[in-house]
Amino acid sequence: MMMNEPTDNRQSNEQAPVRVALDVGTTKVVAVAGRFNAHRKIEVIDYAILQNTGMVQGEIFNLMETSQTIQHVMDELQQKTGRQFDKVTVGISGDHIRAIYTREYIIRPEPRELILQQDIDELKELAKKSIIIEEQEEILEVIPQGYMIDNKWVKGSPIGTIGKRFEASFLVIVGKNKKIDKLIRSVKLAGLEIEDIYLQPIASAKAVLKEPQCQLGVALIDIGGGTTDILICNNGAVRFTGIIPVGGDFLTEEIYKHFHIEPKTAESIKLKYGTALLSNEDKKKVYRLALDWTPRPFEFKLETLSNLIRVKLDQIVNQIEQFIDDYQSFFPGEKINLGVVVTGGGSQLKNIIQYLQYKLGRDVVLGKPGILLAPSPINDKLARPQFATVIGLLQLALEKAAQQSPETWTPPQRDERSPAGSPTFREAGEEESPTTAQTAEESTGKKRNLFSILQKLFSAVDEANKEQSTKNNSHDQE
Repeated sequence: MMMNEPTDNRQSNEQAPVRVALDVGTTKVVAVAGRFNAHRKIEVIDYAILQNTGMVQGEIFNLMETSQTIQHVMDELQQKTGRQFDKVTVGISGDHIRAIYTREYIIRPEPRELILQQDIDELKELAKKSIIIEEQEEILEVIPQGYMIDNKWVKGSPIGTIGKRFEASFLVIVGKNKKIDKLIRSVKLAGLEIEDIYLQPIASAKAVLKEPQCQLGVALIDIGGGTTDILICNNGAVRFTGIIPVGGDFLTEEIYKHFHIEPKTAESIKLKYGTALLSNEDKKKVYRLALDWTPRPFEFKLETLSNLIRVKLDQIVNQIEQFIDDYQSFFPGEKINLGVVVTGGGSQLKNIIQYLQYKLGRDVVLGKPGILLAPSPINDKLARPQFATVIGLLQLALEKAAQQSPETWTPPQRDERSPAGSPTFREAGEEESPTTAQTAEESTGKKRNLFSILQKLFSAVDEANKEQSTKNNSHDQE
């Protein structure tokens, strides 16, 4: 049956695993339930969002408030979808996160045998054991940077190659376990189980960066409420990541302190009138607002508001530039050829793109998570920068679900008229599957079958060679 027949697609979608992503942010908690459609695009079933008051600068300080917000968000999501959810995939951020680089190798006892995923897993375990972390830290992620076989760099995946010395470099992400535990406890207090925890900038990158950007070099800046996350991608891999413990709330705080107004009013003014750059005409503008808590109208100059915002933005950008300098010092031969992608709620500030272009001296574009979403009215609402993290988390959760249970659901093979699947991140240098219509699990299964056949073939050749050698020796002796 053809892929474009709606009945077949509906049946496939009903069988597709459903997962829930939970973004516990400084300003909001968002929960999104979704699944892959027949084209491996995210089909959002529904979502819920509530303001969060239990976090400061990306860190939970009130577990009870945060857990109650999570519970209310999940109750709303379950009511909307008519489904019961007890597991979620969450993201984590905060200035306690840091990255460590390491390089490990193994000497393979049988160099003629094919390198498989288990060899990569062995190197990852060595990377975890080799780094020195503080007593209160734990490892969050181990990200491959590149592979070498017998001292030669591998172009593409090392799986399926042969060699004696197998080497890899890794970026190991660690965080403070007390702060990670706060997130885990808040989710558990809400009656939920955590399926996976991912670093938020990695989730955001998953949602807004395209494969060519990650190959050629790009910096992602995710401006949230309490933190600004930075991630640099090059040669197909995450090369550098850092977290600045201030975000959009940093600007709001400066506004309400200067004007002596309540934070909620300051946030509204920032969103409606705030701008990173002013024209000469805008400098003359004055606004008067009627507020419930004062008999007189509140009056402010747009130039004053913009100056307050820009002072704090300058401080954030100075730290972004320092992260970029640190990256280029660590990888002197690499360049950020494709500039900067900015996303997150803070990217909605008026003229922020032009401001960052001027300050950083690089091309800057706005990053939206629409590349992962199937066209639909509800998906259109989430195809905005402030939802980049939660959509990236959902993509990661669905990819893992598809890998774990390919026997329960396999998307139908699309015909040539069907749109191509969304770009995905791969390990450093890994090549794309030759047939884009193959699903990840089908491709993996075929590779395993091919490896098995090749290994049996190599074994048969070895046995034949040994047998021929024995015969030759016996003839020589005669």
